[in-house]
Amino acid sequence: MKRKGQWVTAEEAMMAVQSGNRLMLPLCCGLPQTLMEALLAQKDRLRQVEIVSGLQIKYPFLQEGLEESFSFRTWQCAPAIRHLLAKGTVKYIPMRQGDVPYVFSPQGPWPIDVALVHLSPPDKYGYMSFGVSIGHSLPTALGAKLVIAEVNDFMPRVLGETFLHVTQIDYLVKSSRPLLEYPSAEKAGEVEKKIGEYVAELIPDGATLQIGIGSIPDAVVQSLAGKRDLKFFAMAIDAIVDCVEKGLVERSLAKESEPKILVTEILGSKKIFDFVHENPLVAGRPIAKIINSRMAGQIEKFISILGAIEVDLTGQVNAETVNGRQISAIGGSFDFLQGALFSPQGKSIIALTSTTPDGKKSRIVPYLPPGSAVTHPRHCVQYIVTEFGVADLRGKSLRERAEALISIAHPHFREELSKFSKENF
Repeated sequence: MKRKGQWVTAEEAMMAVQSGNRLMLPLCCGLPQTLMEALLAQKDRLRQVEIVSGLQIKYPFLQEGLEESFSFRTWQCAPAIRHLLAKGTVKYIPMRQGDVPYVFSPQGPWPIDVALVHLSPPDKYGYMSFGVSIGHSLPTALGAKLVIAEVNDFMPRVLGETFLHVTQIDYLVKSSRPLLEYPSAEKAGEVEKKIGEYVAELIPDGATLQIGIGSIPDAVVQSLAGKRDLKFFAMAIDAIVDCVEKGLVERSLAKESEPKILVTEILGSKKIFDFVHENPLVAGRPIAKIINSRMAGQIEKFISILGAIEVDLTGQVNAETVNGRQISAIGGSFDFLQGALFSPQGKSIIALTSTTPDGKKSRIVPYLPPGSAVTHPRHCVQYIVTEFGVADLRGKSLRERAEALISIAHPHFREELSKFSKENF
C-alpha cells in the first residue's frame, strides 16, 4: 500500500489519531518519545484510545488522570503496571509473544488502527530501519490503517529485515534525541554467580544462546570465558558487546552463514546501540522469524536460558504468578523452550535461586499453589539450575524427578520436600 510519506510536526501527526482508535507502540528502548509527548498533549480531545504494546521502560499514558483518554492492552505485566490490572486500565492477555502479529492484524481479534513507529533516518533510497525494536512493530505497521513514524537521528540503523520505505508511511516526524535506555540489572551476587557458573558448564562451543534480562542472565554471560564461536539470538543486551570484545563471538563472516547475532529487540544503553549500528555481525528479524519454536528448532546447539518463579517436584514451572496474582508474563519463553528441545544438541535451561529473596520460602515446592499459572508443562522441561546444582529431568520418573529437584533445593527445605515426595510419588 502506497502511503502519503508526508513530513509534518508531531502535533500535526497526532491529530490523525481519533477517539476509540487502537494504537500500537514499539517496546522499551523503541518508545517514540516525541510522538508520545504530542499524543499526551492532546489528551483532552481523545477518549478511549487503547494503546497496545509489551514491556515498556516508561508508561506515560497510564499516569493518574488519563484514565478516560487511554487504556493499555498488553502481553507483558511489568511491576509498574500490576496495580492497574484490577482497575481495568491495563488489560493483560496471557499469550505467547509470537502470536502478537496475528492477534493485532486486520484478521485478528484486535486489529490496529494506528501504528506509531520509531525509525532511523532514511538512506539515499528512502529506506529506514526499525533499529532497536523490530519484533511486532514491523509486521503490525504493514497491516495498520495508519502509520506515523518518528524519524530519529539517534536510532541505530540495524541491518537485516528491519526496513520500511517512506512510501509505506503516512506521516513522518523528525526528531534528534537519545533513546530511552533500559536500566542495568541489579549486580549479580554470589548466589547468581554460582548459578551462572553451573549454566555456563552446560553451554558448548558453537552454541546459539537465547538469554533474557536480569541478574542471572548477566551472571551467565560473565561466566562464559573460554567459550568459542558463540552466537546470540532474540535479544541484544549490553553484555553481548563484552562477549564480542573478549573473542567469544567469531568476527569472521562466511557468506553462506547467518550473522552471529540475530535479534528482534535491543534492550540496553548507548553501548549496545552504538554496537548494532550498521554492524554486519548483527541482523534484525520480525517476530515470526525469532520468537518461533520452529525457527529456533532448526538452529544446531540452540540453548535457551529462562527464569522462573517456582518449580514443583514434578517439574511444572510457574514463571508468571504469585499467590494467583499475575506478576510476569509468558513472553517468548515457551517458544524458546520448545525450540531448544527441537534443536539438534539443543538444551532448555531454567535458572532460578533456590529461595525467595528473603530466604523464607523455597522456590522448589511440593506442588504449585492453587491459582498458579503453569507456564511450562512438566513434559517440556529439561534442565533446572539453582545455586546448588543442576537437575536434568529428561526421562526421569516422578520419584526420580522429585529426588533430582530436592538435591538442588536449599538445604533448609530438603527434609520437608523429601517427606512430601515419599508420601506422594
